[in-house]
Amino acid sequence: MKSVIKTISLLGVLSLSIVACKDDDDTSVNPDSNVNPNEEELITTVELQFSDSLDNPIDTFYFKDVDGVGGNDPIIDSLYLSSNTTYHLSIRFLDESNPNDVEDITVEILQEDDEHLVCFNSDVATLDIEITDSDGTYPLGLASRWESGIAASGSLTLTLKHQLGLKNGNCDIGETDVEVNFPLIIQ
Repeated sequence: MKSVIKTISLLGVLSLSIVACKDDDDTSVNPDSNVNPNEEELITTVELQFSDSLDNPIDTFYFKDVDGVGGNDPIIDSLYLSSNTTYHLSIRFLDESNPNDVEDITVEILQEDDEHLVCFNSDVATLDIEITDSDGTYPLGLASRWESGIAASGSLTLTLKHQLGLKNGNCDIGETDVEVNFPLIIQ
């Protein structure tokens, strides 16, 4: 019975929301068709690629929910980091709902960098995160530098915000395109 309660609690902690990112730069739409040029994009996968200070890949962690909300449970990797280590993180956002046509949503985020912000919120006090890329004025968050301290565990919430006309470097405004709560272990 305890394991059932623990599993239910873990699923509650691993809650997420997937919303879509508007594809407002699609110039390939025929104006006479029934296709909406502001069609929302689905984000089914978040890829976190950690590398060392020389940009040598160390590890990759994923959130995957390729069948979307309401289907199978998402796969959420636990982030395992070494203590007292500096990492460089690059993030990719993908739509893998059609395995024959995987779309890299990161390209659109880069094109619309003045409308997007990746936010990090962790309850692990021994982890410092510094966003290292920007739109020229405000942080973007697709690249960041992480410094782990002593061993600890908790969680990290990663949120992609869409802030059309609102972006000011603050994570409290705009629409949430995707939000994932990763278990985090510094060992």
